[in-house]
Amino acid sequence: MRTVLRYTALAIVAIALIVAGAGCGQPASEEASSETAGDMTTLKVMVPCGQVGPFSEIVKAYQEAYPGIEVEWIPENMVTITRKLLDGMDHADVVLSMGDHELNLLQDGGLLMDDARVQYAENSLAIMVPADNPADVQSMDDLVKPEVKTITIPDPKENSAGVHAVEALKNAGIWERVEKKVLFAQYAADSKDVAAKGQAQASIGYYPCAVEVHIPGQPPAQPKNLKMVCQVSPDVYGAFYCEGVVLKNSKNVDAAKRLLEFLQTADSQKVFNTWKFIGDASTCAVE
Repeated sequence: MRTVLRYTALAIVAIALIVAGAGCGQPASEEASSETAGDMTTLKVMVPCGQVGPFSEIVKAYQEAYPGIEVEWIPENMVTITRKLLDGMDHADVVLSMGDHELNLLQDGGLLMDDARVQYAENSLAIMVPADNPADVQSMDDLVKPEVKTITIPDPKENSAGVHAVEALKNAGIWERVEKKVLFAQYAADSKDVAAKGQAQASIGYYPCAVEVHIPGQPPAQPKNLKMVCQVSPDVYGAFYCEGVVLKNSKNVDAAKRLLEFLQTADSQKVFNTWKFIGDASTCAVE
């Protein structure tokens, strides 16, 4: 039976990470109303933790290009962002996501503006292991080995990474052999952290988060106590991308659409490439 990561010894990890998951950093700008004040338009953007690094660079260039727009952005876990919006506890002009599933949930909730959803950066999956790799996982097929007792995956009910990880395991023909090993983590960060602590022998999550730590104002850094084995072969799951959308309740639609367009420019794509959103690692062998 599959289990959600919320209990026993692993609950300690989950509880510790709920704080980080609910809000993954300090606000990048002062709290402000998402309205036009004088000649300055304030644009509120909800940004997932996994894009803090690249977005902190891109937003500076955007505000230089559009000096009349001030961007207020607060990094939070994507699950938290989705829940807040669906529950009516928060609002924004623009929402960015690490994948498609979360925006599908918001779309089903009737929150998205028509024809205002765009794909702006490649995303993909990777297999991660503790730094010492005690189960000697070298490929996707190695996940069936008896030495692999636990595989952590972000909960597919709320995470794009989880949706596509389960899809990949099924299409690779090993889901029935590993299903009982799978521990669904509430947040993508939980899944990765459990492996880093050696409490799981493997984890499947976002490739950019497997190879880089995204901290505002700092260059890309390698995750601690964790290493990536390989990228999951794109042949076993559907391609997905980081996506952005303008919400129906946006008070600054034009500025919001300009931001989404800016994320697709060549200069912005170079930034995403620097932060490893473009896959360049070897893919996992699938027999």
